[in-house]
Amino acid sequence: MHIENSFLRTLPAIGLALCINLQYDALAVQQPELKQLAEQLKSADVNLRKAAIETIGKRGEEAGVDLLVGALEDIAQEVRSSAALTLGQMGFEKASPALAKMLKSTQTRDRRSAAVALGMIGGDVAREGLIAALSSQSAEDRESAVSALGRIRDVKASEALIKVLGDSSTAVRAGAAVALGQLNDKRAVDPLIKALGDQEISVRTVAALSLGELGDTRAIEPLEKLRAKEQDNNVREQIEYALKRLRETSR
Repeated sequence: MHIENSFLRTLPAIGLALCINLQYDALAVQQPELKQLAEQLKSADVNLRKAAIETIGKRGEEAGVDLLVGALEDIAQEVRSSAALTLGQMGFEKASPALAKMLKSTQTRDRRSAAVALGMIGGDVAREGLIAALSSQSAEDRESAVSALGRIRDVKASEALIKVLGDSSTAVRAGAAVALGQLNDKRAVDPLIKALGDQEISVRTVAALSLGELGDTRAIEPLEKLRAKEQDNNVREQIEYALKRLRETSR
């Protein structure tokens, strides 16, 4: 009986030892693969480097993030963009500082890829990097940043998005109106009501749509006034849609 009891008491320790060994075995399998992928990222063949990035992305392991961050410095534009977008799809915030740095690249496609990736990852670093990008002299950069901030849906970006409703670029103003409709922040209602008077059809259209999404009945009267004088059918359709939603909300 004493021997049986001693044996039984050792079973948990044996189980723990087996688990530890299994973990080390798994690591032993993973590490050589990562090392192989790291070597592949040094290949002179662009396609092989891109294939390595794709494989790292499919594995989805945080251990692969550092390899992809390194690939953001690749000499080939397509490799850098692939690495950035893969980091975005993987979603690890530890990649955000490197991607935020990439927003300052001299290459337009680098900046665009970084913005898209940060929009997928989200978090404080991503938000602040994208807000900073709203001050870029490039309208394309500002548009990318607005779109990414809309995807993050962080109300801490509301004030910055409200400011760019007055941007010189139609695409940026429209993107900001869309993003504000996704944030569910009532501070955006009055600025969006003002945007109903924008000279561009696309901005009026999405401003009306976003007011419907926000569900604040203060927008009903301004929307009705715009409907009475609006000539564009698409804008009128969005006004009708917004008014329907707002009236349902007010019941």
